[in-house]
Amino acid sequence: MKDFLNAFYVTFIFENRWRFFYQGFLMTILLTLTSFLFGSLLGALFCKIKMSEHRLIRRIVSCLVSFFIQIPTLVLLMFLVYIIFKSVPLSVVVIVIFGLTLKAAAYLSEIFYTAINSVNKGEVEAAETLGLSRIQTFFYVILPQSVDMALPVYKNQFIITLQETSIVGYLAIIDLTRASDIVTARTLNAMFGLVAISILYLILGWVGNGILTLISRRKHLEGDEIK
Repeated sequence: MKDFLNAFYVTFIFENRWRFFYQGFLMTILLTLTSFLFGSLLGALFCKIKMSEHRLIRRIVSCLVSFFIQIPTLVLLMFLVYIIFKSVPLSVVVIVIFGLTLKAAAYLSEIFYTAINSVNKGEVEAAETLGLSRIQTFFYVILPQSVDMALPVYKNQFIITLQETSIVGYLAIIDLTRASDIVTARTLNAMFGLVAISILYLILGWVGNGILTLISRRKHLEGDEIK
């Protein structure tokens, strides 16, 4: 018991090492939320363009999406930090958010595209026959069904984005994983640090999934149904 308490003290209390975990926790939240939010918006744009009638534009966007999906996340981030934006006066954090956003957008555009194309074409034609405009058809027929189909995979992508932030320590950003590495290097005891960040990652994942599950309920998407 004495050894346990001593290891806990050395890991978190001595020299205020808990601040590394606090700083890493905030950074992980920042990277995850911003890149996932912007990735959702950019992914929706990519999806819209992929459904465009202009063949050349569709091809270009499809190639970009494929590129961002295939290239490893760390390689993409290093390419952006050390080559593309090497001479640009931007914070590494901003560049990393941009890279993670591109990565998330590529996956999310495929999720959105697949969900929209899964909607029964007969229902779309029926809506148009009833006189609904293209916008009305999208919001009242296509969107509700697409959301139901895409949400389970959409929630999984949130977890993937959260997990991908764990590599930013290679770029001198102190996230949760990097914080654990720093403390472990000083204490030579990895157990408490790894347990702590594992719990924090689990909490972030559960909270994120819980919020998205709440949003998925029809009353939060469409309001109370008229009875």
